[in-house]
Amino acid sequence: MELTVVQKEILNELINLYREKNRPIKGTEIALKLKRNPGTIRNQMQALRALDLVDGVPGPKGGYVPTSKAYRALGIEDEGGIIVPIYKNNKKVEGVKVVKIEFDTVSHEKRCSSKIYIEGDTKHFNIGDIIKVGPTYHNKIVITGKIIGRDDIHRILLIDVYGVCSIPNIKVIDAGSKLKYFLTPNMSLKDVAKLFAKNNISGAPVLDNNKLVGIVTVHDIINNIDRIEEKVENIMTKKVITINKDMKIYDALKIMNEYDIGRLIIVDNDKVLGVITRTDILKIISGEIYKDFNLSTCRV
Repeated sequence: MELTVVQKEILNELINLYREKNRPIKGTEIALKLKRNPGTIRNQMQALRALDLVDGVPGPKGGYVPTSKAYRALGIEDEGGIIVPIYKNNKKVEGVKVVKIEFDTVSHEKRCSSKIYIEGDTKHFNIGDIIKVGPTYHNKIVITGKIIGRDDIHRILLIDVYGVCSIPNIKVIDAGSKLKYFLTPNMSLKDVAKLFAKNNISGAPVLDNNKLVGIVTVHDIINNIDRIEEKVENIMTKKVITINKDMKIYDALKIMNEYDIGRLIIVDNDKVLGVITRTDILKIISGEIYKDFNLSTCRV
């Protein structure tokens, strides 16, 4: 799509004003900023609307708003490369992204509502729709709820919040446990069972000369209970899923879900540093861990 210099100038100013004021922009406001005749702006806006780059909002508080296509046309679709998506009926709504979230009834006894400010067309949504917002970039906040109101002029969705989940921006090395217990290939399954029971753990990595060669869990012991004297090297899982120490717990959860496992070995340049489990992550999400968690030591 090839725009004229004047069209690019007008579209760019519309986007700037819309970001600043978060409401439909009058043609006269653009004319004043660009020091152009209001009639010229009006004529160009008609052309931009025909190209689906601008939407018109009627009424005394109406004006013009840029479409998602406008951002692409100017090469500024993704500000900072970050898009917070919104889903309806488990499908991502294309051309719409969330720019701001406000909670306005957090102290209400029986309900919590939220204002979702979006960039895009609010007419994609109807009262009663169940939506999911997020995850956000930093703390992976996800909000689910039902739409109970819609402001097309200011592009706001009012939702009755059903649930909010956040996965803090914490590195796995800060959330998992440091390497305390490990197994060797020549240990017997019986010795492993004793180690697990004594230290109340359900799995441990297998190291051979400080090299990670496998992993054994309680499930491996149960599945081989009739081979209790067998060596670890004969029953261990040799394909071990690891995670770098600098990755976030959100990444760890995604990997666990992908491979249907409950723990990951934390490594740094193939050196085993510790273990992070699904339970570790759930404690952080629930807030339980923060009772003894020193947030000042977290590396982000």
